[in-house]
Formats: sequence, structure tokens, C-alpha cells
Amino acid sequence: MKSNPDIAEITSGRNPLVMRSFSAGMLIFTLIVTGIYLSRPLFDPDFYWHLKTGQWIWQNMSLPQMDPFGVPPLAEPSPRTAFILTSYWLVQLIMYALYSCFGMSGIILFRWIIAGILLAICTRWTNLRNSTVTAVLAIGTIQLLEFYFIERPQFISFVCFGTLLVILFRFFEQGDDATLWKTLIPLSLLMLIWSNMHGGFLIGQAILVYFCVAEGLKFCHRSLSPLSVRSYRILLLSALAALIASFINPNALNLLGYLPTIFDADNYANLDNLEEMSVFHYFIATRDYAVFLNVLSIALTSAALAMSQQRTNITWIGIIIGTAGMGCLHMRLMPFFLVAAMIFMAKCVETKVPAPTTKMVIFSLLIVTSLVCLRDEFPRIVGVIKTGWVPGNHYPVKAADFVAADNSGGNMYTTMNWGGYLIWRAGPQKKIFFDSRYINLQRAWEYNNSTIIGANQRPYWKGLFAAYDVRIALLPLYEDDGSPNQLTQSMYADPEWAMVFSAENEVVLVRKR
Repeated sequence: MKSNPDIAEITSGRNPLVMRSFSAGMLIFTLIVTGIYLSRPLFDPDFYWHLKTGQWIWQNMSLPQMDPFGVPPLAEPSPRTAFILTSYWLVQLIMYALYSCFGMSGIILFRWIIAGILLAICTRWTNLRNSTVTAVLAIGTIQLLEFYFIERPQFISFVCFGTLLVILFRFFEQGDDATLWKTLIPLSLLMLIWSNMHGGFLIGQAILVYFCVAEGLKFCHRSLSPLSVRSYRILLLSALAALIASFINPNALNLLGYLPTIFDADNYANLDNLEEMSVFHYFIATRDYAVFLNVLSIALTSAALAMSQQRTNITWIGIIIGTAGMGCLHMRLMPFFLVAAMIFMAKCVETKVPAPTTKMVIFSLLIVTSLVCLRDEFPRIVGVIKTGWVPGNHYPVKAADFVAADNSGGNMYTTMNWGGYLIWRAGPQKKIFFDSRYINLQRAWEYNNSTIIGANQRPYWKGLFAAYDVRIALLPLYEDDGSPNQLTQSMYADPEWAMVFSAENEVVLVRKR
């Protein structure tokens, strides 16, 4: 796709001042919406154990080989445990460095930096003076930030994926003016950084191989517009160098052993994981209608591809269809499609004057996306003003203060969603029975059974806590639906345990000496 001036605005015949004002308004709207999402509280449970791991790596100047935070006995070393412990080290260190300098506000700064990089990547190849382009970017940004937290390392993969696409397609734009080093160096540096931040670099590896294969197939017929032999040779050498660079990380070969587990639908860690569900099963589990906005974006992008000059470009066809298919099968992978769609659609509407119907569809989708997704965000910003970046109504902040003030060790039981937060607040002195890392799958099964309260018999949790020497429990009084938490009630009624702290919906119980 060759970059042209703002065709839509020049040829529209409308007042240029009005059109420029509308384009500026769209850009301001996009920035405001992005700022709203960047100002939401730190809800994600995984973020806290990532931050704590960054602290541990900094303090120990090494990567953890065994879980520093879990209740013994620890999980046996395996490709899966090694991946969880060591594959995010670079982004964990960056987040901890920002936290050390600015507190939790440093993590919000991290959000702004990453979001800025993503928007810069998506806009670097297009023209923001075109209001339809800005509308496309707004749709993709809202859908991306609605479901995915920037402070998780996986978001780095989405940014790196977009960067990879822009580097490769800009290489195609350059044609015979492209040089080896101007392609090889950016690709290699990108894959080196990506592979030390998140395991999603495997998708980057797949994209590099796919580009080489797809562009090679174009030599079969001139109608497919193949590259020159010189340019194709540059692509092959650059992709090879980038692939080699992607193996310079702690999980170079280990991740290949873990790969079958990642997509094993029957694996215990994936059974109840919403991110591993298909779009359909995700909706059945959550009844979140916002997920259908992703489906509408797939339909719109596919239609645009079919009507564009790229409809015979097998490289773009494979990228759009492949990422859409991955996203529909696994919600975790949907952002790769959203990023690819933003880049493709922005360039598509810039280089060709969109029909009035197309523009109406794009702006209608933007309005619907904004109304559906932003309805919950304003109360969350109010919550930040009241309680700070860590949401006190979501995490047991007061109970964690109480537990953290006690410098003695001990094995602690808490809910899975609170586990990462308690790792941050009380680890590694107090070992956590289970958390959202799912490092020990046997422990996951035991956790899910720990709430079984037997009638007229020894409750399951008593034997479990005795076996793991659990001495502290931090639990909610009530479930999300308002019903009493049965485990809390059972422990409170047990003479071996005493409640030593309670505040709102959080209690601390300790085993009597």
C-alpha cells in the first residue's frame, strides 16, 4: 500500500476548515478514550506477582529457578514452570524500576508509554488528518483496552506484533530502495527484545516464516506481484537473523517443550481460563455482549480486504484470516487480529476514498463500541479518586496491611484472585498456597476442592491445611453474588482457628498455637 495524501478530505468537496476540525475532534476523542482506559485502577491479578517477581530478580540479580513465593512442596521443574518463572524478566524489571521511582503511579506511566508506542506504530504508516482513519484507530484501541490490561507482559506481544508488521510492510513499500541493514537490524532488535518479555514472540517467529513463504509463492505467477529477487533475498536474510536473535533468551528451547501445553484444551490450567476459550464459549461463560464487537470488526475488515486492492495479496490475506481465526478460537489471541486490522484498515481507508456506506458503517461501529465499552469506565475512575490505583473494593488492602505488618513467616491460604496481590504484599516471607500463576497443577486441583464443606464429617480443607501447614487464611466474608463464603464460615466455627482481623469483606484467621 503506497501512502497518499488525505484523499478523502481533498476530494470531498466540503469546507476544508470543517473537515479539519472534525478530524481534530476525532483525534482528541481517541486520545481521551485512551486516557480513560489508562486511568482505570490496577485490577489485573497477574500484575502484582509480575511486579513482585521484578523486585525479586532485582534483589537477587538472577532469575528464579524455583518458585520463591509458593507453599512447599514446590512444583517439579518442567518447561511450563521454567516458562512462568523466567520468560517475562525484562518487562518485570522495567515495571519494578518504574514502581521504585514513582510508586504505583510509575505503573500508570508504564501504561502511557506502552499505549503511546502502540498508537505511534499504528499511525506511523498512515495519515491522522483523515477522520475515517482516526475512527478506525479509535475502534481498535477501545476494543483492545476493554479486554486486556497494559500492565501485563502479554500486551508487549501485541505492540511487538504491530511493530513487526509495520517494519515488514514498509520494507515492501521501499521496493528496490530497501537495504539489508535497514531491515535486518530493526527486525533482529525487535525479536531480541520481544523474546525476553513474553512468550508471544513465537507468533513473531511464525509471522517471519509466513512472510518468507508467502512472498516466495508469489514467484509462481507474475499476477501475484512478487518482489524482485534482490528484495526477496534481503527479506530472507533479515528474517533469518531475526529468528536467530529471538532464541537469545532464557527460554530459547524450553518454550518449544511447553508449547503443546499452551493449546491443550484439556489441560487443567486451561479448562476454566476465560482467555483460552473461544469467542462463543467466552460469551456463554460471561454473557459479555462486548465480545461481539470483535466479531463485527472481523466482518468489517474481511469485507474491506475483499474490496481493496489487496484482495489478491496472499500475504495480507493470510495475516487477516490467520489472526482472525486464532482470535475466534482463543480470546487471548484476539488482540493480534485487532492490531493487524487497525494497521490494514487505517491504510486501506487512507489510500482509497471510502464509499459513504463504508464510512457510515465505520462511524456507526465506533459509536456502538464507545457506548458498550465505556459504560463501566467512569465509575472506575471515580474509584481511583477514592481509593487510589489499587482498588480497595477488589483487593483486601486493609487485611494485607495487617498481615504485612507481621514480619513472621508462615504458609498462607487466600483466594486465587487475591493470591498475586498477597504475593506482592506479604511474599516471600509468607508463602502463598495458590495464585493465578497456576504453577502447580496438583495444587490447582486441591484449591478448587478446598471449599468443599462436608456435612457431619471432617471438612476437606482441614486435612489440606494440615498437610501443607497452612497457618494463616485471608478470605472474603461474602461471595460476589452476596452469599456467605462457606469456607470462611467453617473456619470461623472451628475451635482450632481464630479470627484476628476483619474489615468490610475481608477477614484474617490464624491457627491457634
